[in-house]
Amino acid sequence: MKYTGTGMHQGPLGILACAGSLPVEIAEAARTAGRTVHIVGIEGFAEPEIAAYSHKIVNIGQVGGMLSSLRQAGCRELVIAGALRRPNLFKIRIDHGFFRAIRTALSLTRGGDDSVLRRVVRFFEREGFEVVGVDTIAPHLLAPDGPLGRIEPSPAHVRAMTRAAALLKALGTFDVGQGAVASEDRILAVEGVRGTDEMLAQVEAARKELGCADLQPSSGAVLVKMPKPGQELRVDLPAIGPRTVERAHACGLSGIVIAAGRALVIERARTIALADELGLFIVGIDGRHGDGALPAAALPAPAAFRQIGSRRAGTSERRDAMLGAQALAVLAAHGAGRAVVVLGEHVQRVDGALGIQRMLGGRRPSHWGLRTFKRRMGVLVVAAVEDIGTNAESIDAVLALVTRAALAGIAIAGPVDVKAPLAQLLVRAADRHRLFVIGPDETSGGGVA
Repeated sequence: MKYTGTGMHQGPLGILACAGSLPVEIAEAARTAGRTVHIVGIEGFAEPEIAAYSHKIVNIGQVGGMLSSLRQAGCRELVIAGALRRPNLFKIRIDHGFFRAIRTALSLTRGGDDSVLRRVVRFFEREGFEVVGVDTIAPHLLAPDGPLGRIEPSPAHVRAMTRAAALLKALGTFDVGQGAVASEDRILAVEGVRGTDEMLAQVEAARKELGCADLQPSSGAVLVKMPKPGQELRVDLPAIGPRTVERAHACGLSGIVIAAGRALVIERARTIALADELGLFIVGIDGRHGDGALPAAALPAPAAFRQIGSRRAGTSERRDAMLGAQALAVLAAHGAGRAVVVLGEHVQRVDGALGIQRMLGGRRPSHWGLRTFKRRMGVLVVAAVEDIGTNAESIDAVLALVTRAALAGIAIAGPVDVKAPLAQLLVRAADRHRLFVIGPDETSGGGVA
């Protein structure tokens, strides 16, 4: 299928290019259809291949440069494509145009990726551009319904994908990641703010270090990628490519599941050929998959938190703790995960079955310059004290990772006996690490089992 334009604007197509090969595939689709293209590449993200087209490289803070380059090229329609890590707003180079976007820029410090992208879209629309989706320009990249290669999923694979799809739908209101790894018996990992690659890296490490039976090729574990309910699909369609296939194979997974018509297959021919060669299936499923497969009702979360340790949690940390407790309640209803990290009213990391220490490892939680104002932010929210550790050594190991991640403290969503020896160990360790500890207010009721 060839792109013929939306009918509203037939001038040059503007592409705001971030990382990956997707911007170039979009440019090629438009040029093949006879349309001129102008690419504005984000410095440090855009691939060198954009040099084959009319283009300009700008720093992410040079908003004026972005707008003027697109207007000088005569662009009215704009596609925003590629991966973009959240930069520190106080370490970017800005121009006069940045101040036109200052309200949008400051609003990016809170919320999840989808809410951030919606604000970006609204900004460009206010500047007179029509933001269009990749599916409008390159519909051939959309995943079809059914198997893409020669390998088809088994009934066990279908049960695994159903489990993961149901969880991803239930987590949609928390603006968490778009992916999960599951076997037919349990959720193994949930994508956080760092994306699919980091989730799969954690799964691969667990397979190598723990020899996890659920992560052997015969286990039937699968990767599922689906858009969140109500997601801004013009700028954030889930995508897979050859790298995804390679990582899934390294993790011992049996296949990859994507949303038919609402996910992209980048470098399609190469991706499918590689999956066939490595023995993985790729299959597109419709949006109803997973409906009613698992309990959708969340368990009760605390209505309020109280201070347990000697350090106080701020208002923003208490809001983060409430959000984390609500996310844990949904996870518990699906038999998945007993810990999350929340920062800036955004669930950033989710523990599946790989362990809290693995979840806390790696890079710090993502932010947009917030730590310039405050060194420690965000909360580790757990279902019970025992999830942190069962003795002084294991508790201290987890708190060391919490400190390394620059989080401000810990919230326990389930009931806490503050006089119990384990709770006392936690409080003393938290005091040493200068972390707050909060738990449910006895009068609030609820909790996570």
